[in-house]
Amino acid sequence: MPRQMLFGALLVSSLCGSAALAQTTVIDVISPARCTPTAGRLTRCSIPTQTLTGTDFMTAVPMRTVVQRSLSGNCSTQYPLEVTLTPTGGSATRYTFLSSPSVVLRGLDRQLLTSIELKDSSAWTPTASFVDTCRISLNIDWNQVDVDSTPQAQTLIQDLQADVTTKTLQRDNLEALLDFSTAYNFMGELSNRFYAELTTETMMDLRAKSMDTSNVLLKVAITCEQPAGTPPELLLTDADRELLNQLFFNLGTLGGPGDYTKPDGSLKTVRDFLGDEAKVVIDKLAGRSTPAVRAQYQAQYQAAALAVVAAQQKLDLARVQLAPWLTP
Repeated sequence: MPRQMLFGALLVSSLCGSAALAQTTVIDVISPARCTPTAGRLTRCSIPTQTLTGTDFMTAVPMRTVVQRSLSGNCSTQYPLEVTLTPTGGSATRYTFLSSPSVVLRGLDRQLLTSIELKDSSAWTPTASFVDTCRISLNIDWNQVDVDSTPQAQTLIQDLQADVTTKTLQRDNLEALLDFSTAYNFMGELSNRFYAELTTETMMDLRAKSMDTSNVLLKVAITCEQPAGTPPELLLTDADRELLNQLFFNLGTLGGPGDYTKPDGSLKTVRDFLGDEAKVVIDKLAGRSTPAVRAQYQAQYQAAALAVVAAQQKLDLARVQLAPWLTP
């Protein structure tokens, strides 16, 4: 059966009240087919080693497989018959089926079981003798939800919800890192363009001239007397002097040509202009914004986004599987 069909069957089965995709395998261990009928007795019984196969399906919650003994007729015997049940990749469990009505098998981390080896592990099986009415079989009820109470179900849901929250935070952090990397490159290009405009030949000449004329400008701005014979329309008013004062102080923000050039006369870069302390930070940020690093961030973000989707789907499936314990 395709995995998608099994997934659908699980959902339908769960919504109808069952907690898992029910499957039972019946293994005949004591019967005329396994023993030699002789004078009203069953003797020289044999339980062959065999591999039992369960159906694989999607699950979001822990699973357990229950092996139950089914007995009819007179099966009295003094011998402790047993079989050993070994899930693929799991540890072996010895099951003395005459004295124990059932045994629970769990896979590694309580995962789904799809294969169990059944092997006779009693030396007394060929020796034991039963009344010919005795019938013993083992019913393997595969992959039941390993939950016994509402608090257990709620804890599973809380853990899965926490996993969704954690994975969502990881995805969002990677998205922010990717956005930062892209924004850093944009801002770097923008600042370089602004800096280029601030260091054109015209701007450098303006800085030189502003330094040469700043003293004259200040003198004019603060001098109250004006040359005799100045036409009235050329006389400086208080408002004019205020504007000259503002111009004087604003020219200072241009700096001098030496602020933008190295000792050898070559033009400083933005990194040079900001200074050695800033270079350390710029280099660190630039290292996180290279094309190779951005590609790495992009791959990590895509993987994280898929992990969020998978975690949410697992949570949704768990709610369906645990509905019998969660629904009032």
